[in-house]
This record gives sequence, structure tokens and C-alpha cells, in this order.
Amino acid sequence: MNKNDWTDSSSCKDFDTNLFFDKYEEDLNLRPAIDKLCSECPLARHCFAVGVSQKETGVWGGVYLDLGKPSREFGRHRTKQQWAETWQYLTTDKGNK
Repeated sequence: MNKNDWTDSSSCKDFDTNLFFDKYEEDLNLRPAIDKLCSECPLARHCFAVGVSQKETGVWGGVYLDLGKPSREFGRHRTKQQWAETWQYLTTDKGNK
């Protein structure tokens, strides 16, 4: 996978990028839909890794990051179970779908 075109296979490739930044921050009702889209994306793990390693802000791999770290403020809508499932998928081999 060419590092410049990895997003060509992402679930979000045809969506407005503001959904993963400003709109995610502003609209609490939108967050679960974006989380679901990311959870079904084959590149979520890679996306998350890019967001963390490049200290990005916004939704990366289904987690809202603030300078590469998970944001408590924008993650409060998730239950502990949802966080556990997301974290397992993004950070362990057991999380492979």
C-alpha cells in the first residue's frame, strides 16, 4: 500500500472530511454514526496509528484524538463496553475482524 493513497480504500473516502473534525465536535447525535463507519473500515487500525504517530486532531480510526491522544471530551458518548471493543480492535491482534 502506497503511504500516499491508503485512504483510497477507506470507508470515509467519499465523505465530507468536516464530519471527522468540526461536525463531530459540534453534533453529539452524529458521533455514533461516525464511530460505526470507522468500526467497519478495513483501514481503521492503520488510520488510528497514523493519527497517533503524527499527533493529529480529529477522528482517526474511530477515536477522536487531540494531538495524537484520545480525547475524553469527545469520547464520553461511548460506554465502557464500546471503548473496550474499540480499543481491542485497534490495538491487538485479537481485534482483527
